[in-house]
Amino acid sequence: MSEGHRVRFWGAILILAAAGSALVFDHSRLDSPTMDEPFHTLAGAEYAIAGTYYANLEHPPFVKLLSGFAIRAAGGRAPKMNVPFSMASAEQPRPFSLHSPLPPEKLFAVARAPVTVLFFLLVVVAGWAVRSWAGNLAGILTAALLAFEPNLLAHAGVVHTDLAAALGFFSTLVLAVRAFERRSLGLWAAAGAVLGASLAAKFSCVFLVPMVALIALAGLLRERRTAAREGRRPDLLELRGLLLAGAASAFVLFGSYAIAMRHMDGDEAVKAVRIFLGSRQASEATIDRIVAISRLSKQAGHYAAGLAGIAVQNRTGGGVNYLHGKLSVDGFWEYFFVAFAVKTTLGFLAVLGIACAAGLARKVRPDLVLLTLVLAPAYLFLTGMTTSYNIGIRHMLPVYPLLLAAAVLVLFRSLSARAAAAVLVAAGSLQLFETLRVHPHEISFFNAFVGGPANGAAWLNDSNLDWGQDLERLAQRLKARGEEERVTIAYFGGAQVQHYLPRATVFVPSETPLRPGLWAVSSFVMCCGPESAAFHGDPAAADGLQRLRQAISTRGTPVGRVGYSIVLYDLKEKSP
Repeated sequence: MSEGHRVRFWGAILILAAAGSALVFDHSRLDSPTMDEPFHTLAGAEYAIAGTYYANLEHPPFVKLLSGFAIRAAGGRAPKMNVPFSMASAEQPRPFSLHSPLPPEKLFAVARAPVTVLFFLLVVVAGWAVRSWAGNLAGILTAALLAFEPNLLAHAGVVHTDLAAALGFFSTLVLAVRAFERRSLGLWAAAGAVLGASLAAKFSCVFLVPMVALIALAGLLRERRTAAREGRRPDLLELRGLLLAGAASAFVLFGSYAIAMRHMDGDEAVKAVRIFLGSRQASEATIDRIVAISRLSKQAGHYAAGLAGIAVQNRTGGGVNYLHGKLSVDGFWEYFFVAFAVKTTLGFLAVLGIACAAGLARKVRPDLVLLTLVLAPAYLFLTGMTTSYNIGIRHMLPVYPLLLAAAVLVLFRSLSARAAAAVLVAAGSLQLFETLRVHPHEISFFNAFVGGPANGAAWLNDSNLDWGQDLERLAQRLKARGEEERVTIAYFGGAQVQHYLPRATVFVPSETPLRPGLWAVSSFVMCCGPESAAFHGDPAAADGLQRLRQAISTRGTPVGRVGYSIVLYDLKEKSP
């Protein structure tokens, strides 16, 4: 490749990644804190500034450390947590968000910035990887489609682990495949390091471990066949590479935990494990096993505690799930298939459909690259069928870059370069239109086939639609119209209503009367509020939320909407 082609390629990739990141910054600047962000932000500040790990053991530390060091650099503080630790004396996430040296808007903007950087890297890495297999044009078009994919854009502006998991899955598998192709110990070490960072970002990335092992096994089998043909002993480079990858992975994973809990002694680490697993109703036998691990290694103990907590939650249920009019605490086996179908752009779906048709018609033979890119998403969807916690397509974000890369490779292998590019340009243009049409409400994106985001509540809720992101937009609207003092707000999310609307009435389910007038009600409250409160053991709140839902359903007239997550109602007098 000439130097000019290389410069143009990287210039295009960086421009696309920057354009997508600009959309992220534009929507997130008015996104109020989503339901989980105060927890992740407090935890990040604790790990990076205090060097202890009492908060949020249910997620690994990597992304929170990045956000925490950004908060530290901006002048933030650690949460107030007395040692010895107790939940009663520990500062809680929402008070921490309000009483930091940084205003809440700046605190969350600073904490979100590293996640946007991860999104930028995902676009760049995907473009680079596809280019190495199918050329410059294929790489650029892959980057273009990922840069404007609304689900990735939505979660690139949230302090959470899902975007990092997408980057981790794709990067780890790409590096492992390239290590297989080149038989390179250096690439196996790189794959291991990225695997370790992925494991330290989200617990679902543990599924990467058998995937990487299978790629190494494929390399061993290939070498055995080659050696047999050549009449020599097989070279065990892939086995050495796998061991090297495992060592690099462990170093990065437990190194992340070591940084996060660098000022935490062993006894306090054990105490944190007991408190966390006890809150998850883990059995005494499970707690004792994890405590034994923690006494050997506090870093390994915290990781094992997080995995055990997720396993317990999956057995007992983590909350109320909603799917197309149905509620369940046990989950829906078809949830993620439906979520992918209704939350993915028509342009993206068209690429997948045309690639499948072209590949079958031209009988494209799958090699290890294609098998990895296709089987990994299939594995994720299959494991998703067994989970009891269905709250968002965000848990399947890793499938987007993997499936897109596979589709682009199939198109360029089965069609002429011009025809493949035409398909991708047309589909990418459609996707860009869909994304710009919903911007800045990417969290609430639904495709036109199911009626768009305005009809999203009929299909899914929670982080698919209403994660609490529109409270600041509601505040701006009410203040501009002089309606702050006469509104009652029933809000679901991570923000404090009083911070944005100090003169409004906040609905307290067990106390606030259902008086006539203007009401602003989160979509999740209408969908799942009573059931969610009952699940979490608050029958008084469940009763109050049910009365609100009944009143809105019978006496409320919709008079407006803020984004797609908050609906304004005019609540009439109760009939005599």
